[in-house]
Amino acid sequence: MWHWPVGRTELLHAITDVSASRLGKWIVLVAWIIVAVLVIPTAPTLMDVTENDTLQFLPTDAESKRAAELVREKFPSDGTPAIIVFRNPEGLNDTDFTHAEAIYTGVNAMRDEARSDVGAIVSIYNVPQARAELISPDNTAMTMIVTITGSPSEEPYAERIEAIRDITTPYDSAELLVKVSGPGGLIADLVSVFAEIDGFLLLVTAVLVLVLLVLIYRSPLIAIIPLLIVGVVFQLAGGVAATILRELGFPVNGQSSGIMTVILFGAGTDYFLFIASRYREELLQHADKHAAMRTTMRAVSESILSAGGTLMIAALLLLLADLGSYRSLGPIIAIAIFIMMLAAITLIPAVLAIVGRNGFWPFRPQYNLDPAAQPRDSRIWTRVAHIVLERPARVLAITSAVMVLLISGMLFLNPSYDALESLPANVESVEGFAALREAFPAGELSPTSVYIQLPDGQTIADAENLQTIDAIAAELAGQDGIVAVDGPASPFGRGTGPDVEAVANAYATIPPDIRQEIDAARVADAAGPPRGTDIDPASELGQAIGLYISSLGFVSADGSVAQINVTLDENPYGNAAMDLVPAIRDTAREAAAANGLSADAVLVGGETPENADTRMANNRDTFVVLPIILVAIMLILGLLLRSVVAALYLGATIALTYFATLGFSILVFTFVFGQDSLGNGVPFLLFVFLNALGVDYSIYLMARIREEARELDLRHATERALVRTGGVITSAGIILAGTFAALMTLPLRDLFQLGFAVAAGVLIDTFIT
Repeated sequence: MWHWPVGRTELLHAITDVSASRLGKWIVLVAWIIVAVLVIPTAPTLMDVTENDTLQFLPTDAESKRAAELVREKFPSDGTPAIIVFRNPEGLNDTDFTHAEAIYTGVNAMRDEARSDVGAIVSIYNVPQARAELISPDNTAMTMIVTITGSPSEEPYAERIEAIRDITTPYDSAELLVKVSGPGGLIADLVSVFAEIDGFLLLVTAVLVLVLLVLIYRSPLIAIIPLLIVGVVFQLAGGVAATILRELGFPVNGQSSGIMTVILFGAGTDYFLFIASRYREELLQHADKHAAMRTTMRAVSESILSAGGTLMIAALLLLLADLGSYRSLGPIIAIAIFIMMLAAITLIPAVLAIVGRNGFWPFRPQYNLDPAAQPRDSRIWTRVAHIVLERPARVLAITSAVMVLLISGMLFLNPSYDALESLPANVESVEGFAALREAFPAGELSPTSVYIQLPDGQTIADAENLQTIDAIAAELAGQDGIVAVDGPASPFGRGTGPDVEAVANAYATIPPDIRQEIDAARVADAAGPPRGTDIDPASELGQAIGLYISSLGFVSADGSVAQINVTLDENPYGNAAMDLVPAIRDTAREAAAANGLSADAVLVGGETPENADTRMANNRDTFVVLPIILVAIMLILGLLLRSVVAALYLGATIALTYFATLGFSILVFTFVFGQDSLGNGVPFLLFVFLNALGVDYSIYLMARIREEARELDLRHATERALVRTGGVITSAGIILAGTFAALMTLPLRDLFQLGFAVAAGVLIDTFIT
């Protein structure tokens, strides 16, 4: 909490005094209702501005992002591939191939629909030359690649995936697994999961908070009031944040709304408890409920704004992050907490002043100045305060030892960038990927793409350029960790089909008028190459045309950019594959330079490079942004305590709590839940939320100590403050942990882990540190 100058303190007290007054409480309530009625129905929601394109969240200078932008410019009809997976563990038989051909016929018919967004199809039925690539070496699996154009984040894309699944589902059986997977299926499933998160999470969180409040306060009205207030703030904050971020052009991650939900319910309920518990205490000392509320707000408003301000500052510091998913989350949380703070100093006191003592029914606090009639201090917290203050060194040693022991779990840290691991195993795209992993080399799930930009005015049709591309492909094929390379000079893989000379001869064999016809049809038809010609495919010219069309699959429409696909021998979503990306980039650039091209003409993209760039940005944000947030929190605490030593001590406590929580969580994930990896964003977000929210209790306790120190010496003021606030801090900690635990009900592993980790950290912060 920063030091509030006298003028600002008087302004704050003037606001809270109005909210607690006889007339002001009604004015405040009506004002909030009017604002809610005007804003909520008309403002967009966060879902309206959510962007499911992961590239939007990569740093602007990330090479994989620049590669994706090049693809969108030069390969506009490529779209996103969905992979139909056929898997028979006993080996594919004639019936299986008959079923697969029926699916091909059905999906191909979708291309004939008006304005169809089904693009090129690659299967053994229309590209027989690709049979060796499409059927696994053990003949137990086959793939059919269907390109879907349009934005994966938009509803038509998901509808097209569902339409394809309507075709494939009847053929899915115990003998033959048929699943729509690949990047297209995965994106559709992720979008579907995120679309279901908000409503379900809101319901679970609200019910959980309601149950906890009823158990703690045994008052139905006091349990319902914060839910109603936070619900209104949630709707307002979502609308305001969506409007602002849309105007600023900030991409919003699909998880942002869910995270905002638990943040608001956790922080908002905490603020309500701080006010309600002190209000109940003051109602015992004041006959007039308005005077009691006025005194309450003068006592707690500064600590609430300080706690909220701490969280706002931590959130806004996320704007320093390289990853857009972190950067856009900052304004969302800051806006939500700002509105929640306004509600805490206006709406909450107004509503509590309206309900007065009746709000605590059936345990209504009665005004009685007789000391004998006053409630006794909690025996538990009196005992705790006595132990802590009598033996501080022993308590510190024991708690520190426990924390260090928990930190040992960090030895099992294994961050994951595999989106498949975040989804449940029974999701269709995950089942499809699992089948592919069983039958195909790991890297074939998602090859890495190397894009070569030719000099202005030159195209791949030039035999010399074709040789240059082949030379680069040859260098890549010789690198460790690479098992296959294909491109325009070797469309079916180097060493497994026609070589560069055969492709060059095919280019030269086809008469110019036929080539122009093919090229024109390819540019005009978003589905890809023409669907057939009048020339016999078995003739020499027909074979040349087939090879030419296959080569064009690796060339931009204008012929100026060539694509080389590199298949790794590692899981393309794993850390080992990401470790290969720098070497692939260096090799491609050196080979390009050795063959007369600029090194800048090479861009390496695809899911593995995207994950590698995400990992690099995530590591940078962890080691740069998190220390800045820690220093900011320490500065705020230092201003509150007016002590540099105390701020340093609390900063060390924050760091110790974080690492202990992370270590403990990793142990639980590994040995209890059987999760051998950790979502890559969990450590970062855990630090932000745990420390920005957990510091609320330190601020609230310190503010009460300072208040009690006006009449008592420091030791007795600390004891009195701990006794008086221990119960509410414990209650608030349990509820805050509960709100984050609600994330564990979601079908996404990363949110499950984040929810557990923050909940565990809050409880550790509440009961140990």
